[in-house]
Amino acid sequence: MLESFNLLIILWFFNLNVSRISKALCLIGILGILLCPEGHTIDKKKRVLVLHAYHQGFHWTDRIMAGVHSVFNDRDDVELFVTYMDTKRRSGDFYFGQLKELLRTRYEFVKFDAIISSDDHALDFLLDYRDDLFPDTPIIFSGLNAFPADRLSGQKNITGIYESYDVEGTIRLMLELHPETKNILAITDETRSGNIFKNLIRQVERKFSNRVQIHYFHNMSPEDLQFTLASPPENTLVLWAIYLRTPRGTTLTTKESVRLVTESTSKPTYCIWDVVGQGVVGGKVTSPNFQGEVAGKLALQILNGVPADDIPIVGSPLDNIFDYELVKKFNINEELIPNNSIFLNKPISVYEQYKVYIWFYSSILTLLIITILFLTTTLVLRQRKEKYEKMAMHDPLTGLYNRHYLDAMAAKKIAEAARYHLPMCLLVLDLDKFKLINDTYGHPVGDIILKNVSNLLKKHCRSEDIVARIGGEEFVILLDRCDKEKAIEKANLLRSSIEASKPNDILVTISIGVTEFISEQQDLNGLLEKADKALYQAKDEGRNRVVFK
Repeated sequence: MLESFNLLIILWFFNLNVSRISKALCLIGILGILLCPEGHTIDKKKRVLVLHAYHQGFHWTDRIMAGVHSVFNDRDDVELFVTYMDTKRRSGDFYFGQLKELLRTRYEFVKFDAIISSDDHALDFLLDYRDDLFPDTPIIFSGLNAFPADRLSGQKNITGIYESYDVEGTIRLMLELHPETKNILAITDETRSGNIFKNLIRQVERKFSNRVQIHYFHNMSPEDLQFTLASPPENTLVLWAIYLRTPRGTTLTTKESVRLVTESTSKPTYCIWDVVGQGVVGGKVTSPNFQGEVAGKLALQILNGVPADDIPIVGSPLDNIFDYELVKKFNINEELIPNNSIFLNKPISVYEQYKVYIWFYSSILTLLIITILFLTTTLVLRQRKEKYEKMAMHDPLTGLYNRHYLDAMAAKKIAEAARYHLPMCLLVLDLDKFKLINDTYGHPVGDIILKNVSNLLKKHCRSEDIVARIGGEEFVILLDRCDKEKAIEKANLLRSSIEASKPNDILVTISIGVTEFISEQQDLNGLLEKADKALYQAKDEGRNRVVFK
């Protein structure tokens, strides 16, 4: 039908009174539309299914989802599809079979690039039905209550983060904070998580058999649980492992369950997964937010092309978390609480309450003091700095540049000359028979002659030239952007000026060796070597002359 309609458009178009060129261009456009039918446009957005074992509103699931959102909220190139299996309220093979058909219908036309699962039922569901519902789609799991080595045996394209539990560490923490304890009441339900936690407690029970007796309150009705907790033995602690479904199938929220337990007993209650802040004193627990965040980041790696099987499976870290108000209520010695523990509901001190303002004004005051000190120090040191810089770069007797400065600046000028093919020449000058002058008239007179010669050299050189004293009576002049003809002319001018100056009525002559920079491979030492050879030739030929090499 659509093809026939397009053909009619073409026939109608060619009956229009327009130019052949216009018809040709428009025909190309129409053919492009026909060759790219609707529904085949390129969609670059990635799709990720988040499959939760439990229901929305369950605090653990919501916090895992918050961690996932923290990764994807700012990304426009990823679309999240979220499904809750609601297995706290209903589970079993028949239910999972129905759920399979629901997901098949719901996502029949969606191709997922990755699936994030949270908690055991979700992963088990995917292991059973992934090949049927979402073939070849990588899985990133999170929130597993137990992760035995054979859990993923024979499975491919799966990675993730599992929950780490330290039941032994939590019980040991309870006994350290309450050393008089003789009994621990462990509360669990008949859910899969409840049975896993019960087994985890049993696995470590024998390690504490000489100190404490653990009583299992498993799958009790709320009424029996309240009655039993109302009159516990002396020196007793309560361990809320998990109690979210009653024997009659009623589902409780974590807040409702913890409140049921803590309001039924006067004994401190601890936990082995994170419900701190809802009525328990604390525990060594893992963070669901962290697991959701890590799962999201692992999914991003897969979306960026990293195979799931190349990403190692990791465990979640554990933290000692306490409710500060309950620590105070039960008179727990804070010195016994491990360092780096996290406290919830801790009162904010005056400093913590106003620390932003305190730090702000302290920073301003500190900055003002530092500024004053800096300015004062700068004024004091500036003169010293200038003095030391001059000493570092200048010859103290003549005021000319020294060898250190010559080496540094010549390297830059040579590099510039090589890069831009600029002419440059080097002069090496040596006073003739200067030792005889010193021996005859004394060194003070020799110093006067050196200063006079230096002044003449500076007078006849440009600001861009480098005039340096590199030895007793030896000088170097680097003539920037100067070819050999001008360099020889400048050398003869210097020679004649010095000969005519006669400081202290003493005839002073100078020999000069001149060389030209001609190779990009040449450096200062090479120029000095060539100019020195020219200088020695000038002296051999009778001194008071200029020789070029």
